[in-house]
Amino acid sequence: MALEHRLQPVALGPASEERLTRACLNQKIVRTSAATFVWTADAYRMTYRYGQRGYRYLHLDAGHVCQNLYLAAETIDCGVCAIAAFDDQETNALLGLDGAERFAVYLATVGKKRHEGEEEK
Repeated sequence: MALEHRLQPVALGPASEERLTRACLNQKIVRTSAATFVWTADAYRMTYRYGQRGYRYLHLDAGHVCQNLYLAAETIDCGVCAIAAFDDQETNALLGLDGAERFAVYLATVGKKRHEGEEEK
């Protein structure tokens, strides 16, 4: 979570990989990725500054950051898969977010690219 203008790792505890996969509607890529990024939002901070437009900016900002992840991953020959299909309540509960003022808005997995002709593992 970007509470201090930096990424903050979150320790999710036992079985978190399965819980996150389930929260992402059982998308296999979540379970098999090297890392999963979850962008969260603090609605109060955004609406305090921008009013109701802050909710729009939350999603735009998440998209901009995810695009930069795609660009950075490309430079090291990694693949990214953005994920917008996830269960809000399950994801927020896993991350310890209240779902009202702080909530997950976007996810992305990062891992080794599968090149043409390679078999899926």
